[in-house]
Amino acid sequence: MKRQTKRLPLLALGALLTLASATASADEKKNDDKTSPLTVVELFTSQSCSSCPPADKYLEELSAQDNVITMSCHVSYFNQNQWKDTLSHEFCDVRQHGYASLETPPKVYTPQMLVNGLNPFVGSHIDKAATALSRAKNQVVMPIEIQKDESLIRFMLPSVDFPVSGDFRIWMFGFKKSHTQDISAGENSGKQIHYVNAAITYTNLGGWKGDAISSIAPKPTEDVDGIIILAQAGGYGRIVAAGKLEFSKSD
Repeated sequence: MKRQTKRLPLLALGALLTLASATASADEKKNDDKTSPLTVVELFTSQSCSSCPPADKYLEELSAQDNVITMSCHVSYFNQNQWKDTLSHEFCDVRQHGYASLETPPKVYTPQMLVNGLNPFVGSHIDKAATALSRAKNQVVMPIEIQKDESLIRFMLPSVDFPVSGDFRIWMFGFKKSHTQDISAGENSGKQIHYVNAAITYTNLGGWKGDAISSIAPKPTEDVDGIIILAQAGGYGRIVAAGKLEFSKSD
């Protein structure tokens, strides 16, 4: 049920050859992106919402697709209903409320899904998801390169031109790749549900002008399996750049 709530080295010959090779690789990637554009799918969900399991399952299916970055954000506002969501965080409530004005009237609910930060819809409505994913083929999401260096996250944002530069916000999330939960109370009592790419940490990396930059951020101290970085117009709007890095087991 739909739930309502309130920065160049000297270019010697070898370096030139390396640059040429990198350029060719970048061109190949561009060609690939034309047929398989980078897409970001977010799901706001709760272990206490009986309508959410189909959307959770669908997000897992989307996670297996090439060039699709998925993230589930577990809200906390259902935690008073007999069961406390083990993956819930108040920052998910805040993020969802940031998206609320995209609908008229403004509202938040679960399961709520967005593609590239646009046009929220009920996440279990596969037909609406198909429409949003089809529309996303015409929405350019530039790749963000992410690396982990000991206790730091290094990331490189590309230059973007959408539609004017200067009003972007960069968010970083630490995520848990896979989690299976036995639920013993609440609307999903007795069910065992598998969740993917659940946001565990949330960091505001500040504003961005849309120019190509390299920057660093502290690696989350929490037990996370990787990092997702999103750059959005206006903070809670169109996602113009995105990247994901899964840590290796030795990290």
